[in-house]
Amino acid sequence: METYVGKNGTIHFKGAIEYCKTPETCLQPNQISQGLYRCSPMAKKLLAYVISDLMVIKWDTRKYESYEAIFKSSEFIKTVGLQRTGTKQKELIKQALVELQRSYIAIDTGEKFETFSWVTHSTYAEKERKIAIEINHHLGQALMEFKKGFTAIQLLELGKLQSFYAMRYYELALSFSGFEGKNGNKPTEWFFSYSVDDLRQLFQIKDNEYSGRMTNFVTKVVKNPLEELNEKTNILVEFEKIKNGKTIVGFRFHCKRKVKKLKIEKTDSFEIKQEKAEINLEERELEEYKSKYPEEFASCLEEVEKEPVLFPRMKIANEFEALRRLKDRLNQSE
Repeated sequence: METYVGKNGTIHFKGAIEYCKTPETCLQPNQISQGLYRCSPMAKKLLAYVISDLMVIKWDTRKYESYEAIFKSSEFIKTVGLQRTGTKQKELIKQALVELQRSYIAIDTGEKFETFSWVTHSTYAEKERKIAIEINHHLGQALMEFKKGFTAIQLLELGKLQSFYAMRYYELALSFSGFEGKNGNKPTEWFFSYSVDDLRQLFQIKDNEYSGRMTNFVTKVVKNPLEELNEKTNILVEFEKIKNGKTIVGFRFHCKRKVKKLKIEKTDSFEIKQEKAEINLEERELEEYKSKYPEEFASCLEEVEKEPVLFPRMKIANEFEALRRLKDRLNQSE
């Protein structure tokens, strides 16, 4: 079942109506980041790994594309920083697979409310030590776009987090990072806001959870998760209470990207070591070219920022793209 929006904003359902055209709009990556869902930290880590390894497969027997990830269980365990694959870890992975099969994400745009199951099929072949997961094809295209901004390093950082709320804040901070330095924000900062009711809905917190003193909600849902996020990731997030009189009605989250050289650890995988080295090199080149060619760099950056994108990008991503274009133009002029 699919829907499309008519010229007057009315939502129509596709099905028996044969003359309907394919909808021009589809799910956006930020709708995934800001969707309504809840799962265990282990299931969240597994889902993030699947998204980072997602492939598009075209089957001869199917009319639509399949979105799948096939990987070694040991690779998943290592990447998210868990202990070696033993009996306990195997059972945790199996439980996470069952949980993802049952879990759903809800997308509420205000104009329409949709629900999607995350996974349609999963296999854990212990003999081959491999896991295969097929994502709901309705989510596939948006997740492939979401994957582009989800680097191996960010996946590693997500794997370090233990709190589901900390994982969601990390995801939300990245989804709003395209506003870094814009709309009144300082050059390396951005913010986003949610009401208490919106956070409850976003994180799918039951009515009877943290229903007593607001200090309990602030500590468990906001303060503690953000402290973990600030300690273990490359983003710093501080919160400000929004009050109506003496009543806390929401929070404003102030975000800042930590700028520092990435340390290459012995335990890092080859992929992560390579990515860290490339990012460190790009950071050095970025500062060098910004200083040496300020006007040319500013022109390239303005050009990049004016281009339409599916979802807002972090300022550093725009700067790296501007650097690439500047280097190309300098090489052509030689």
